[in-house]
This record gives sequence, structure tokens and C-alpha cells, in this order.
Amino acid sequence: MNNIKTMIIFLTLFPFLEACDTDEFLDGFNRQELFSEPTQAELDTVLMDWASRDLSPNGYAVEEETPIGTVGTVLKIVSFEVDGFKEYGALIIPETTTPLPVRMSIYGFSLETTTNLFNLNLNDDNGLPFIFAIPALRGQSLSLTINGNVYTSPKSEGRHCDAFDSATNDAIAFLNIIENTEINANTDRVAVTGGSRGGTVALLMGERDERVKRIVGIVSPTNMLELASQNENDSEYQCQFLQELINGDITITEARHKMIASSPIYFAQNLPLSQLHMGEDDIFVPKSQGEKLLNKMTSLGLDENFELFIYENRTHSNIGMENQEMSTRIQQFLSEL
Repeated sequence: MNNIKTMIIFLTLFPFLEACDTDEFLDGFNRQELFSEPTQAELDTVLMDWASRDLSPNGYAVEEETPIGTVGTVLKIVSFEVDGFKEYGALIIPETTTPLPVRMSIYGFSLETTTNLFNLNLNDDNGLPFIFAIPALRGQSLSLTINGNVYTSPKSEGRHCDAFDSATNDAIAFLNIIENTEINANTDRVAVTGGSRGGTVALLMGERDERVKRIVGIVSPTNMLELASQNENDSEYQCQFLQELINGDITITEARHKMIASSPIYFAQNLPLSQLHMGEDDIFVPKSQGEKLLNKMTSLGLDENFELFIYENRTHSNIGMENQEMSTRIQQFLSEL
């Protein structure tokens, strides 16, 4: 199996969402006020908030640098600062005399798991034709097994459950670091891929950053406001969006802002070329999340920029297992950048 196929497989290895049995989490709160469709004023506020954020490179350091795989290929573990937190990321940089595109991989989310595992096999026959970037989003660390050797990063600072909007800050800041420190990185040719939460962050990143030209999401939510309204008793949605409201740390307005800013469907007019792959039998992220984004793109006259694929007899966990059709589609799509 070549390295690209390996990456496609590990992108699909993300955890299930958990469910609770109670139905009282938001008792005492006005659910209509909390979960109603956003107004144009709220959407404009999110866009202004995004534009005001300072994600310029800061505090950059190379924590580890070691040769791996093919001759001339180097792994770097780097650190940088964003939102006042120290974050980490991994770069796999092949030997090159010309600038290479950047391909960023963003992983899923689990309350119980904060170390994200990747497995790559590199050799002289399948060297990377791009610079591969893997951010350790806030509250999480990396463990990369490359040709049987394990390389790890420390845990990034920040709240683990700030997993969508704030995590997109981390990914954009990492791309800024790459642009400013890697002379052979062509950051005008950036593709971002991800599974589950990772695909949502990829979509958000594409909407916020014009350097991102292609996006691949696998079983990825597109409307966290809708899903949170349907899963208020799920511990992950509570941690990500609702617990701070229950605790009195944020207002309904602030909770809505976070959910809206975590929902790519509301900013679809800014999407670059994108693919979304959904499972027909996925009960955690239903296929309707992809169908509604396709409908939104069609209503905007942008359906040529968006491809939706739905796979029969596939769930949230098995969509990538022996799914050559999906792998071929993704590889072809990314190879065109």
C-alpha cells in the first residue's frame, strides 16, 4: 500500500460520538432561542470576528528534526503560539529543488483520546510529492509511526473541547508558520483533508483562508448548530458547546456564536473546490448533513465546486474499510492540485 492510500485510511479512523440517556440537560433554557436559525446579523458578526483574529506566526521553534524514509526526507516537530497557547505540529518534508504543494491532515475528536495516532510507510518508490502537515490541535498531541519508528509531540495547550472554530485557528496559524519558515512550501497550492471533526475543520479552514484550494471531508458534520440541538444529552456536544452555558460562563448569544462559527454550511459561499464523503448508514453524522450542504451550494450557483458521495452500507466507522471507490476519488481529486 502506498503512502497516499495509507493516509486515506487513517483519516477514516476516528471515534464514535457518545450518547447519554437523560433528557434534562438544557431544562430551564429556551431551546428555540438557543438553536434557531442564525440571522444575517449573527452571520456578519462571525465573519467580522474571523477577520479580526491575529493568527500571525509567533513563538516558532523546531522541537525535533530527523531524517526519515526516503533519502532527503525530513520530519520536523515544531511549536508555535496561537491565542496565547503553545501548539505543536508535524511536518514531513521531502527533498526537493522546487516548491511543493502543502497537504494538511486534520483528525477526528474523542473525549477520551487526546493522542492522535498516524501510521505512514515511506520508501524510495513512493516518496511524497508534497509537504505533509499534521497539526496537534489544542488539547491534543501526535504519535506518528513512520517506517516502524514512533515520533511524538507534546500536548498542545488549550481546551480540548474547543474543537471546531478555535481548532481552525490552530490549523490556519500552522499554515502561516509553514509559509514563513519553509522555503520550498507552495502555500498557494494547499489541500486540507480530514475525517469527522477533522473534515469540518477542513471546510471551515477553506472558508476562512484563500490559500486552501481543495478540501476533502469524510463523514464530517456541516451544521453543528443543528446537531447540537438534536444531541443536547451527548457528552461531546455538551463539552464542545453547551456545558459553559450551563455553568454560566457564557451567554446564549455566545453559545450560538460558537455553534454558528463551527458550522461550514452557513459560510458555503466561500468554499473552494470540495469533496464530502458520507455513509448511508451513519447514525452519528447523518448523510443529510452532506445533502443540505449540497443543496446550499446549488442554491448559491456553486454546485460545480462541490461533490457529495454517499456510500451504501457504510457507517461512521467503516466508511474507509476496503473502500477503493472512495480512495480513488480522493486521490484523483487531490492529484489535480
